[in-house]
Amino acid sequence: MKSLSCRSVDRRGALSLLGAAAALPALRAPAAAQTDLTIRVAYIPFEASAQLFYAQEAGLWSKAGLNVELQPNPFGAAIAAAVSSNAIDVGYATIMTIASAHAKKLPFTVIAAANAFDVSQPAGGMLMAASKDVRKGVDLNGKTIGSPGLNTLGEYGVRAWVDAGGGDASTLHFVEIPFSEMPAALAGGRIDAAFVAEPFLTQAKKLGVHTVAVEMDAVANSFLVAGWFTTTAWANAHQRAVALFAQSMRDAVVWAQQNPAKLPAILAKYLKVDPAMEATMPRTYFAKTLDAAQIQPGIDLTAKYAKFPTFPAAEITYAPPRRRLL
Repeated sequence: MKSLSCRSVDRRGALSLLGAAAALPALRAPAAAQTDLTIRVAYIPFEASAQLFYAQEAGLWSKAGLNVELQPNPFGAAIAAAVSSNAIDVGYATIMTIASAHAKKLPFTVIAAANAFDVSQPAGGMLMAASKDVRKGVDLNGKTIGSPGLNTLGEYGVRAWVDAGGGDASTLHFVEIPFSEMPAALAGGRIDAAFVAEPFLTQAKKLGVHTVAVEMDAVANSFLVAGWFTTTAWANAHQRAVALFAQSMRDAVVWAQQNPAKLPAILAKYLKVDPAMEATMPRTYFAKTLDAAQIQPGIDLTAKYAKFPTFPAAEITYAPPRRRLL
């Protein structure tokens, strides 16, 4: 695996590129399939991307015969734009981002499961300054909310919780802020509340904020939050690489479950956080397989708030094309 190096992000340019890609009739497939099984993978630098880190440290890439180049990027829209333009091959995105892209006719397909939500073991939540008194959704009316991505679970999950609690989600104001900057934004009063995931959830609590809610239970008690995705054209042209990558992601989940004591040091290495603090945090829950029933809640949630017709999960779940019988 090549060394990690952060790249500058122009969100406005990324969104423009993504919009332009939606207007194209179809993305062109690469001229020829790669023969060295190199995969360029973009991820958001937080624990929900940890399958990549575990696979690297456990030697799963080499075992699978893959050469994986990792590219961190704090914004989901920029990752989607990079996948659309073939600047990267595979990216991390929430089901909400992929569902929205599908509604715009972008040919994205999920090839492996990433992090999932289970009400019994949440690894994220909505935080607010300790001076604020918020007990139910209606108390957030008119507030400014920090989210790691607009039009993603960081926004729609909060909207669902506010509406379920008697509030009016249409009155909320959302600001896109990387997870790493949310604790300071909360402490400084630039935002009223924020959807925060680990390890930044624990960091934020040390700055005088408190958990308002595990708002994702307003969506469902369990569902797939995100997946590793690419374009259908790339997946069809690289079916072996897709299969090996998906298997490596499953193997990474199993390895992590079998080696819990090793995880804090790995996460500290890749996320540049205190290993001692990591050891005290709840771990992110990862799904092993793609399950349509677990993907559907995210699609339905996005369709509701993005205002497009919902569709079956099979439409964004990768299945290799069947060979024709002669």
